[in-house]
Amino acid sequence: MYTQKPIKIAIDGPVGSGKGTLAIALTKRLNAFYVYTGAMYRELGIACLRGKIDIKNEDEVVRILNSINIELKEADGNIKAFLNDEDVTHEIFQPHAGKAASDVAVFPRVRKEMVLRQVKIAKEAIASGKSVVMEGRDITTNVIPNADIKIYLTADIKARAERRFKQFVDKGIKVNFDDVLKDLEKRDKKDTERIASPLRVAEDAVVIDTTNDSIDQTVDKVIKRLKEKNLI
Repeated sequence: MYTQKPIKIAIDGPVGSGKGTLAIALTKRLNAFYVYTGAMYRELGIACLRGKIDIKNEDEVVRILNSINIELKEADGNIKAFLNDEDVTHEIFQPHAGKAASDVAVFPRVRKEMVLRQVKIAKEAIASGKSVVMEGRDITTNVIPNADIKIYLTADIKARAERRFKQFVDKGIKVNFDDVLKDLEKRDKKDTERIASPLRVAEDAVVIDTTNDSIDQTVDKVIKRLKEKNLI
């Protein structure tokens, strides 16, 4: 399935709502370019931890951000993350990377720089003739507010915790379900209450509750909307 012209699809939502799974599925269905913005914050978090800096100090975090090269490479809907040319794809999915990403993502100057990089990635993809599927926390509201379609995914927090727990188990990462649930509650609070680009529902976003949906059902809902807008 192809789009009539290169389009921008923006997906926002809390942790475990299914953003990544939906984005990958749409990328494959539409032959689009997938941008996992969360990986960029995770790579920064890893760089800060390796540099042993105070991750609560915005000046130090910005200094690290300005000194590193963050690169995302996409292949068949899957993302490879490179930090200063080192493949850190496996590490970005470790719990410590997620926690660090949540910490550095609250800083206004960090988000401002990341948005500039993300906008550039989207523009380059569109210029090359490929549609873009970008997912994160502030994509519909801040990164590509002019997206052709905006999706906000949500789900019951226990369902989200179960999904995240399964992801860890599938990757061989030992975690406790209750710890995963508590971490999601903390991250939801940070994401929605931060000063810089908080997670919120864009006025013109399509809200989809994925609590009881299979991925195919969610994808079908988005495809239906794309057809209704004559984008495919």
